Amino acid sequence: MKKTNTENHFLQWFHEASPYIQAHRGKTFVVCVPGETIDNPGIFEQLLRDIAGISHLGIRIVLVHGIHSQAEAYLGGSESEYHRGLRATDDRAMAGVEQQTGKVRLRIESQLSRTLAGVYARTSSGNFITSRPYGVHAGIDYGRTGVVRRVDAAAIRHQLDMGSIVLIPPVGYSPSGETFNLSAGDIAENCATALAADKLIIFTDRTSICNNHRKLLHQLTEHEAHELLHGRRRLDDKTRRLLSISLQAISGGVRRVHILRWGVPGAILQELFTRDGIGTLISAEPYDTIRAAHIEDIAGILQIIEPLENSGVLVKRQRRRLEMEIDHFLVAIRDDTVIGCAAVYPYGETGMAELACLAIAATYQGSGGGDRLLGAAQRHAVDAGINRMFVLTTQAAHWFKERGFVAARIDDLPVTKRRLYNYQRKSRIFLKEL
Repeated sequence: MKKTNTENHFLQWFHEASPYIQAHRGKTFVVCVPGETIDNPGIFEQLLRDIAGISHLGIRIVLVHGIHSQAEAYLGGSESEYHRGLRATDDRAMAGVEQQTGKVRLRIESQLSRTLAGVYARTSSGNFITSRPYGVHAGIDYGRTGVVRRVDAAAIRHQLDMGSIVLIPPVGYSPSGETFNLSAGDIAENCATALAADKLIIFTDRTSICNNHRKLLHQLTEHEAHELLHGRRRLDDKTRRLLSISLQAISGGVRRVHILRWGVPGAILQELFTRDGIGTLISAEPYDTIRAAHIEDIAGILQIIEPLENSGVLVKRQRRRLEMEIDHFLVAIRDDTVIGCAAVYPYGETGMAELACLAIAATYQGSGGGDRLLGAAQRHAVDAGINRMFVLTTQAAHWFKERGFVAARIDDLPVTKRRLYNYQRKSRIFLKEL
């Protein structure tokens, strides 16, 4: 029976998502949701369904929520005093914060209790955050506004181990029993750091982080984010705040921070389970990395090279052979997923090496991944004392010629390679001095 476009789209998405489902299982993600989201019932309910769904996939979720818009509505807006981006919280304002916190918490727990395919998402909340008053700054008494003093990471981990989504409101408690109004972003950053979370995911009403032409910046390294925050470009307060929180989290050991626009349906699913995502990723290390292949990478390598083998572009390799030769392979990694590979086979005392099996996943072709792999392979060869590299190809001759390879003959190959040359394939031979 012929598949419909919808079925084909689902199968394509599922195949792309499968490595991420496996990679994310058992990881800890801290998710920060602003109060504005809760004022949009359809978006809010869908987001919670998505969070419940990824929890069922084995991802450990700490959900931090804000109440800014709810508190503003309670206080009538004009009565709120802000200085340096912080609310000066008097006793009346704190009463409103406490009341709205309770309401929002009940709404979230109610939504997460709705069954998802017969399974509900268990939630847990508590006094996990110890805080202290922000104090007096520049003559302004911030009253009941506080800052995070300590996160009870052990208690949170215990609840995560029990399979619960841990729900943390934007309030903290002092050892003397006082409550303080806290920033949801500060709580999320401190929780992610204390838990050594794998990801901090921040929802915002912004279009994530953009360049000077208002185009989305999909990836930033820690250095690039720091340069953007402290450079000459004028940034609005919210963008500066997002970058500051992200950099604090990364400096505290969080590997990756994702900034997503909350108005996009399924944003968290698209970000976590597709290769490119839809938000801004800020990471301590470059998003794409090239390293020596491990035996665990074989499935990813096969997924890339099998279509090329079937079309005749590459020579077929059995899995057993690949396992035996894995030490010769380099892999390009994006978000813990293999997106490219190349192999370097040295030939004894000849000072030569063969470059083989250079391949990039179809969705990344044209993005420069082949050049980066070639460069890494050449550096690897030079480090091993190789001074000449050759390649056999049937369909990529021009690509290699453009990168400094010159046409060669069978007689130019090492003797052992000459004996294995397949005259039926009629591969063209190219050589490069390193």
